Amino acid sequence: MGFWSKLKEKVSKKDNIVDDKLDKQAIEKKVKSLSDESEIKKPPHIEECEPPTPEFGIPPKKVICPAKPKSILDKETVTEITPSYDSIILDTAPTYQLDENSSNLVLEVQDSSNKPAEFEETQFNEPRFSPTKKALKKTQRDLKRKQKEAVKKEKAEKAMLKSALDFSKDIKKLSKKYKEADDEFFEDLEEVLIKTDMGMKMVLQISKAMQKRVKKTTDFNEIKELLIEELYEAYLDKDKKPYYLNFVEGRLNIFMVVGVNGTGKTTSLSKIANFYAEQGYKVLIAAGDTFRAGAVEQLEEWVKTRLDNKVDLIKGKKAHQDPSSVIFDAIEQAQVGKYDLLLIDTAGRLQNKVNLMKELEKMHQIVHRFDKAAPHELLLVIDATTGQNGVIQAQQFGEVTKVSGIVLTKMDGTSKGGIALAIKDQLNIPVKLMGIGEQVDDIIEFDLEKYIYGLVAGFMEETEE
Repeated sequence: MGFWSKLKEKVSKKDNIVDDKLDKQAIEKKVKSLSDESEIKKPPHIEECEPPTPEFGIPPKKVICPAKPKSILDKETVTEITPSYDSIILDTAPTYQLDENSSNLVLEVQDSSNKPAEFEETQFNEPRFSPTKKALKKTQRDLKRKQKEAVKKEKAEKAMLKSALDFSKDIKKLSKKYKEADDEFFEDLEEVLIKTDMGMKMVLQISKAMQKRVKKTTDFNEIKELLIEELYEAYLDKDKKPYYLNFVEGRLNIFMVVGVNGTGKTTSLSKIANFYAEQGYKVLIAAGDTFRAGAVEQLEEWVKTRLDNKVDLIKGKKAHQDPSSVIFDAIEQAQVGKYDLLLIDTAGRLQNKVNLMKELEKMHQIVHRFDKAAPHELLLVIDATTGQNGVIQAQQFGEVTKVSGIVLTKMDGTSKGGIALAIKDQLNIPVKLMGIGEQVDDIIEFDLEKYIYGLVAGFMEETEE
């Protein structure tokens, strides 16, 4: 089995695992079943009727009213009737039963004080803590989550398709143009790789590695296989640095988010908050960007309108407050409130490195007082459409602070998908999240196999046909 086949199998297994966990048809069937079980049988509707004439001045202990047809069982209320005798009231909840000798519904009442009788309406509701109702709601949530995942998967595939479109076309042209992999072929291949924004260093590394393995061959399927393998190997970490988020259950996780203005930093932070809130975690956002006008208001708007108040926000008590004091208050609140995740927004004024460095250092000191291993993630947000400028930004931020991971935004708007490879190669900073749209759910965890698969599927799947 070639490398492409193995890669395709890995991606397919990952997709199948997700599908098995939340099979849409199975969930819909379960929802219907639970909905049927949760239907509460209500007693027949009882209309007002005249009380019977008392005999010997003694009021009857039962008031018998004709039972109504089943067609009215969907009504929500029944009316309890008591004779208008001073000696009859309803001291306790009435009991409904069928009269043994007829199809009439009997309302039993009890003699008590001399209070006047009244008509009352009783609402028949499903039990407040019905296990069936809880199971139904959980299953409905699972179905909703499944539907969201399906939409997100489709968006991710479209985003990668756009990134890979030109790359696939160029590789196809090379396979038709050349009959063998000679020096001229590799020169053209390098130009194609450069166009993806993966960076010159990685381009030369891939080209040299392929030349050693290919030599001269007319089998372009083999060349494509080797190209995919070298792309994959080029991204793999030599020091095994993980590309997944360092989130651990049972502790207060602290993530700091940095980035220049305009890259989608605040939007990405809000998406990360939603990503964890949707999984049931308790999330607190600290509005640490007290420098940019409107930054706090933007977060407030996101929390209120886009996140539906699923997460909490803490902000300064006055304008342009020292961000470190906001962080201090946020950590205290996160500890007391037993939050799972604290997300810290920061100022993006990279043009003033000195002030930014001092500000970030002060924030680090505050966070270190709580946990010497924190922040557990320092995520740099980069606009994927900026290409190599994004690499330069990452390099500049790397000089100011220790970045643990990259959030690549606007992946749905770029035709150059190699920037993730360039950042990893030149700065050894792994991409951990990718933004694939404008909606609050449009963020996905970076997956190396799926990323490479999306980049090369355009020219490999044609080969299989």
